[in-house]
Order: sequence, then structure tokens, then C-alpha cells
Amino acid sequence: MLAVNNNRQNFTARLDLTNIKLNKNRWDNISKMFAEKTQAFPYTFEISDSGRQLDIYAFSDELDIMKRGCTLSKSGTKKLMALPDEKITQKFIDLLDNFKYQDETLVTSLEFLNKLKDNDKYGTLLYPYFPDDQSIFSRIFHQVLVKMNVDRVSVTENDAIFKDAKFLFYM
Repeated sequence: MLAVNNNRQNFTARLDLTNIKLNKNRWDNISKMFAEKTQAFPYTFEISDSGRQLDIYAFSDELDIMKRGCTLSKSGTKKLMALPDEKITQKFIDLLDNFKYQDETLVTSLEFLNKLKDNDKYGTLLYPYFPDDQSIFSRIFHQVLVKMNVDRVSVTENDAIFKDAKFLFYM
């Protein structure tokens, strides 16, 4: 069964700029603004600027079972970098809000599934009931992942920066 790690505490989100090669001073400024504006968000964004595209990977200090991120298109990267530092910071905050909402959806769903498992009197939740050998648990959990993706699409599909980014999440 999947678990949530609530033992670590971090009182600000941060940008890890280890893999940034260009515009280091600008990125340092964006990183400071991001940390200031994301009090109580225990996330790290690893940013990489290889190949004229930004890769952004988000890691939660509290929910370490899931990784998520995106690769901006070349045009999305160009549009992002044309923005003032404050607006770039806000774009990262918007992305963080979306990832945080996805994490809340996942945690709520896992809590529900764990309660079902604890009260599974007849042992049917994890039994491979369906013809494709999936359990009821697997079917429910898969639909949660679909919902998380649909939520992300609804937030990013009209955004000039993120609409054509390649998003991923994995466990």
C-alpha cells in the first residue's frame, strides 16, 4: 500500500538551480522571490536549461512517493524568459499550486483507499477481480490518476507558456 511521508518539514518552496547554465544572476533573483512567496510550501523545483528548453521537476518534501514535472517547448521557454522576473516567479507559483492540488487529490484518495482496505471484510479490494487481472483498488487508483491529469490539463491548456509543455508524473 502507498504511504505518505509527513515527517520532514520545510517552510518554503525552493528552486534548485544546480543545472542552470545561463542567466545565473537572473535565476538567483527568481529563486529568492519564489522562496519568499511560497512560505509553508514544502517543495523543491529542480530547473535545468539544456537545449534551449526548461525542464522543471517538482519534489514534495511531504509526499515523496510521486515525482512530477514538465519540459517546456522551445517557444514556451522563449515566452517565459521574455517575461519580467516577477511574472516568471508567478508562473512557477501557479505551477506549484497545480502540483499541490494534485498531491492533495492523491493523499485524499490514498486515505480513502486505506480505509477501504482496513475495512475490507471479504478481501475483495485487492483481489484481481476483472478480466485484465486488475483489482478494484487498481481501477479506483487509475481513475484518480486520470483525474489528476485532467485537472492539470484544464489549468494549462490555455496558458501560453505551459499549453504545449510535456508533463509527466510517476511513482
